[in-house]
Amino acid sequence: MFDPKNRIHWLAVIVIAIILILILGVTSTAAGQEPEVRVTPSVTDPGPCGEQAAYLPRDTEPRFTDPAVVRDHLVELQTEERPEIGGRIILWVCVSTAGTVNAVMVRNTSGDPILDSIALRVIARARYTPATDRGRPTTVWIAQPIDFIPRAKAVKL
Repeated sequence: MFDPKNRIHWLAVIVIAIILILILGVTSTAAGQEPEVRVTPSVTDPGPCGEQAAYLPRDTEPRFTDPAVVRDHLVELQTEERPEIGGRIILWVCVSTAGTVNAVMVRNTSGDPILDSIALRVIARARYTPATDRGRPTTVWIAQPIDFIPRAKAVKL
């Protein structure tokens, strides 16, 4: 027979283990799944965003101020460096109240480190309209997907 005190002890051990796993960012991957890739932010000071991507409240989402320029820059670099490879990358981007990028990191890799590098470099320099919360500009994290299309002259944002 199990002693109730022993069960509480083991439950506490399991809870502590789960907390440590979450704090340390240790993830296990199931068969066929890619592990999450964390990249040191390209911008060194994440400022009010903090070190981890997290939801911050807002009424409106940030948008590129000039999506055509961002798209053209992504296509140009892909054409120069990796025209035959395609893939989808999702970045965590911290957009400041001024519309600049405070931090950017890979949420889901494209599978190609060169494409990931291109996306990080371009988005780190991109300009956004800032998000707003109750009518005032606010700093937020957003998920920014980028689709690289092999040998194409278009990148989908």
